[in-house]
Amino acid sequence: MRRTTPCLTIALAAALTLSACVPEPAAEPTPTGAAEPAFTPTVKPTPTAPPGSDTAAPASDAVLIVQLDSASIAAGSTLDYSIDAVDAWTAALGSAPTQSAVKGPYGGTLDETALDWPGLTVTVPNDGSTHGASVRVSEPTVAGHPVVTTGGIGVGSTRAEAVAAGATEGFDATELRLDTRDVPGTQSLQRPGEVGREYVMLVLDGDAVIQIILPGDDFSDI
Repeated sequence: MRRTTPCLTIALAAALTLSACVPEPAAEPTPTGAAEPAFTPTVKPTPTAPPGSDTAAPASDAVLIVQLDSASIAAGSTLDYSIDAVDAWTAALGSAPTQSAVKGPYGGTLDETALDWPGLTVTVPNDGSTHGASVRVSEPTVAGHPVVTTGGIGVGSTRAEAVAAGATEGFDATELRLDTRDVPGTQSLQRPGEVGREYVMLVLDGDAVIQIILPGDDFSDI
């Protein structure tokens, strides 16, 4: 029988010798210098309004909308063009109007009263009705309230904005018309043989609205 033990011993010794010759991987160098601290942003506290400070009113409550039959300044509110509504207008705008008699076109005075705020005049009959009442707006805001038509057009709006809101041409380039409607029993001076119309009139200087007058119409001769 052949003996194999010496051969195995020699082979094992050779394997150990070769493994000792394999170099170990070099360790990664340790960086020198101290590590930079992580950046922590500074958060500024959100400022809060002091107790009792005033805040702007929501647009729906602040905007005065003028229409042919009445005005409104908040959801559900109506301001009539009437001498009996002076207190309601005063409460809505936050200031009382200056009241004065209205002069007639041929002298004397009419049975009407002009209610004036800077930038706004509401002319009303003295009998408490709204028949014959009129409104003239000459400033973008009145007593701090933006004044616009139902289409959102106000003094300072452009011709293009007015047309986009539905305005149509008037007698000439200085006028546009909004919310036009027929007035039965009248005859148009602009369209002979047809019923007259009334509307919200926009007066322009160039391409800018400078006044809002209502009602305008095409059947009155003065």
